[in-house]
Amino acid sequence: EPVLHEHIDALRRDGFAIVDGFLDPHRAALLRHEAEMLSTSGRMPKHKFQFGRGHFVKPHIFEADLHDESMQRELPEFSEILFDDSLVDRLSALMPELGLMQGRPAKSLKLQYNAGSGGCFPWHYDNAGRPSKRKVTCVVYLNPEWKDGDGGELVLSPFLRPEVVVRPVMGRAALFLSDSVLHRVLPAAKERYCFTIWLDSEVVNPDEDCNLTSRHLSLRGPDSVEQLRKSPVQRAVSRAVYAEEYEESLRQCMDVTDGCREMVEAHRAHVSQQRSHPQLGPFIEALRRLKPQRLGH
Repeated sequence: EPVLHEHIDALRRDGFAIVDGFLDPHRAALLRHEAEMLSTSGRMPKHKFQFGRGHFVKPHIFEADLHDESMQRELPEFSEILFDDSLVDRLSALMPELGLMQGRPAKSLKLQYNAGSGGCFPWHYDNAGRPSKRKVTCVVYLNPEWKDGDGGELVLSPFLRPEVVVRPVMGRAALFLSDSVLHRVLPAAKERYCFTIWLDSEVVNPDEDCNLTSRHLSLRGPDSVEQLRKSPVQRAVSRAVYAEEYEESLRQCMDVTDGCREMVEAHRAHVSQQRSHPQLGPFIEALRRLKPQRLGH
């Protein structure tokens, strides 16, 4: 089993765990070959997303969603992973409090090809709130020749904790809690392949994880900060706490595309509204002062 007790301890303590050797070399090579065949065929869809009323394309990013039966036929090795419940079973046995759901509908899988040329993702949570049921994200990398300078690293930012940079090397997996670990992907200078598995939960997004209340605003002291750090309710204030980081990553990702200005203005308006609120504003400023010094990317 690639996911060991030490990884479960890290996931429970820190919200994330890095697993080297998640795939055996032969399996990883088969998956890489299958991914390359699809990306070079021209049949791999561009990454599209909705913002406000508009639909946009993320530059240099292509994704195959295994919910699509045509992609299952194109990617039989990845389809086998989609229908394999061994990861769910392992996590459920060692960390039952996750409340992971069983069965095919409770799992998603996407293959991603980053063509380089600066392709990246801004800061975000994989589960930003209802109606998402995602609880665990597992990103697996398929890059046998990756080296420093190639870019495309995953950066995890546990709330009010130092950032963690994950190099996207062959067979490595990053597991993290979808609803409470802020993360982004740095600009890629070279091609990068990965696939992501999301696991749904029956106990995700209850009211106390979605609604910031006066009880939260009264938090004081290290124990209270630790409680907030581990709670998904952090999502309600993260964009204001990490305002500059959000905007910088958004510009890096979307600066050459239509809609970037609209997205930045919407972000700034959201942050301004929160920071000017008579009760919420001082709380956000207190949290901003607790942020550790950023890494140089």
